[in-house]
Amino acid sequence: MTNFIFILTEGDHDVAFLYRILKANGIKTHNIAIKDYPEPINKMFIKDLSFSVNEELNIDAVNSIFLPHRVMRKDDNILCIYKTVGDTQEEKRKKIVKTIDEFIPVDPDEINVADNSTFSMLFFFDADKRGVNNRLAQVKDELKAVLNDESVKNVNNKEIIKIRNMNIGLFVFTGEDNNTGSLEDILIALMKKGNEDIFIEAEKFLDIHEKTALFKDKIEYDVDKAKNKINGEKYYYKKSLVGTVGQLQMSGKSNTVCITDADYLTDEKIKSEKVCNEIISFIKKVMI
Repeated sequence: MTNFIFILTEGDHDVAFLYRILKANGIKTHNIAIKDYPEPINKMFIKDLSFSVNEELNIDAVNSIFLPHRVMRKDDNILCIYKTVGDTQEEKRKKIVKTIDEFIPVDPDEINVADNSTFSMLFFFDADKRGVNNRLAQVKDELKAVLNDESVKNVNNKEIIKIRNMNIGLFVFTGEDNNTGSLEDILIALMKKGNEDIFIEAEKFLDIHEKTALFKDKIEYDVDKAKNKINGEKYYYKKSLVGTVGQLQMSGKSNTVCITDADYLTDEKIKSEKVCNEIISFIKKVMI
């Protein structure tokens, strides 16, 4: 029996942070040839590649829907982690849910390649300013549109339910008020522990330079530093903070590499942090 767990996140930071938590808890990277993955997931990957690669497309236009950004494994559990590039990418999430649902046998007498498999779908979202209930409503709407099952109304934050022979769960990242906030609130607090002096200086740097001539007439300043626009690009203070401290140890690397490889996050920190334990406990609910 193979237990497939599909984890849908918003972006690179989410993938990197969840990878780090899973790795700290003994779940390892599973990097093998596509054809060597067990059925039916190998067929899903191959089918997706056949649709994704089109000789008429430019290279930067090729977009794989079903290939995950990380695959990890422990015993008979295979965990596929996806980023869906923000909460607006609902069509991509719907396609992933629909693809998996089509492989799950509903009729007990039907012969199916997935008979020796179990499936779970876990969503990880930021609450942002919308709050937990709005995120919950969004996930319910997306699932209802694909699965057309009344059981979707029973989905709740940090809980697992079974819908059409698939385990479904949602985990919303929040800040201190447990209702709004984002992954970065959790991530930065954890990275900062034991490194307060580094973060103080990094914060000073960002506070000084975002108001200098470098950004004069180019920045639409928002006092809560959530979203500013610089030359049409979104500026996220907290993401810039992660990158600033990350460059001190991982020169030239992306934020995702700084999260997965830099020493700001350690196994000891992750295992002792309440929210990290909540996350791994939530995922373990669907592991065998």
